[in-house]
Amino acid sequence: MASVLSSFFARDPKAAFGYEIPTSANETLDGGISIGDSFKKAEKDELATVFWSNSFEGVGKLKSLAQKLKTMRHPNILTFLDSLEVENSFYLVTERCRPLSTYLQESPYAADHKELVVSWGIFQILSTLKFLHELNLSHNRIRYSVFVTAAGDWKVSELQDTSQFRTPINDFNHLAILIWELFNSFSAAITKPPESAGRIPSRLHKLYKSLAAPNSRMTANELIRESRSAGGFFKNKFVDTLLFLEEFQLKEANEKQAFFHSLRENLDIFPDDIAKYKILPKLIMAYEYGDAGPNIMIPLFKLGRLLAEDEYQRRIVPCLVKLFGSPDRTTRVKLLERIDEFAPHLTSAVINEKIFGNLCSGFMDTSPAVRESTVKAMVSLADKLNYNNLNVELMKYLARLQGGDENGGIRTNATICLGKIGQLLAPGKRQTILLSAFTRGMKACDPFAPARMSAVLALAATQQFYTIMEIANRVLPAVTPLSCDPEKQVRDQAFKTIKGFLEKLEKASENPETIPELEAQVNAGGSSLLSSDKVILVFTDD
Repeated sequence: MASVLSSFFARDPKAAFGYEIPTSANETLDGGISIGDSFKKAEKDELATVFWSNSFEGVGKLKSLAQKLKTMRHPNILTFLDSLEVENSFYLVTERCRPLSTYLQESPYAADHKELVVSWGIFQILSTLKFLHELNLSHNRIRYSVFVTAAGDWKVSELQDTSQFRTPINDFNHLAILIWELFNSFSAAITKPPESAGRIPSRLHKLYKSLAAPNSRMTANELIRESRSAGGFFKNKFVDTLLFLEEFQLKEANEKQAFFHSLRENLDIFPDDIAKYKILPKLIMAYEYGDAGPNIMIPLFKLGRLLAEDEYQRRIVPCLVKLFGSPDRTTRVKLLERIDEFAPHLTSAVINEKIFGNLCSGFMDTSPAVRESTVKAMVSLADKLNYNNLNVELMKYLARLQGGDENGGIRTNATICLGKIGQLLAPGKRQTILLSAFTRGMKACDPFAPARMSAVLALAATQQFYTIMEIANRVLPAVTPLSCDPEKQVRDQAFKTIKGFLEKLEKASENPETIPELEAQVNAGGSSLLSSDKVILVFTDD
């Protein structure tokens, strides 16, 4: 029993700790505190930052800071995750972050871009000071305490030196020095705000002077309100957008609609880290728990390009599945119109098990726009459909639309769709399906000339899938009547197609030994029809 207990107490606390202890430091802070990257052992995608020290001074600072971070929660105060004390060392784990100076060195923004990024950061710091001052606390080290998260948020740390609040001047002066350093250069030798603004942007001069004043009587809240008014440093599209997203659930429907319209135009002003880790999650949450509706799609797809494939699968695909299940026609049409942007990210399992069933309702929708968008989308999805959905279900819907839809454009596009995906059909069914469809489309009784034209083009584009006997007995007898079509364009294409098939028959007649070569693709998967140098099928609108 004693040996078991001895073994238990001899276990390494670091091994049982929930976060990985860094083996090396990214950099060293004042007081002998090291900082490095980490992650949660049970969930390696959950990244973190570890502050640690084994010096007396450093351990004392970190222990005091950990206690403050545990008890003081605010959106712009660094988030405490865990801590560990072992032997003479102390480890503090927080959300993933970098010191502000490091962040700016690694993110060389252009002047205009940097001004926007800084406006959001200073707004967040002032919001934190407002919070602390209302708690009757002065920070005292705000200049040295700013860290930037993966989402581009500026967060305050160094809370171990807080004291009872008497006046905001000390905190304001420290913030003024930081602002000066952001646009000039970081220097530990500066002990008070420089009188000259240097390279600080002109729009920031008023706030800088208010913060640098030795006897300012304004509060943090008043400075925020003043800087958020027209012409103020915090009044810009960058800050407006991020604040709107944080207050999204409180906004009216008309405000949300206007916001999404402007967001599409303003996304390019945001750095990738803010776009990817702040705006995108907010948009997804707004859709899942709010009423963002179809307005979310354009910014969602635009931001999705920033994601690695595994992230796209985890964060964007569930939203797409939900969007496909929406009964709203506007949502369905807008989604299908942009299908080329996200179809490569949809797996066969997702399409067949979660999307195809909802898609099929579009074939029977009373709205022509929905039916047409659904047909066009099939070209992007067909190669991932399973055997039954492709060769049975989809063919059933396309045949119904091609043969009886009241809208000529939809009949035309159903034929074009079949021509484009023909190479994907099972060889045992392909000839019967395509010949029946294109023969039906070439009937002179269809009053819409593009519908007849599309059938001729599709037949020519799929000529490699028909046997010599089928060409002689079924294809040519079906095409020949269109040589007398009322429309000259249809007649011209009919003659080109007839000549093409006749040439094939002539080759077979002259050299019967070439028939196997001529029919080589009849039972094969075939190659892309879009590579044909004879015809190109193009979707048309009625």
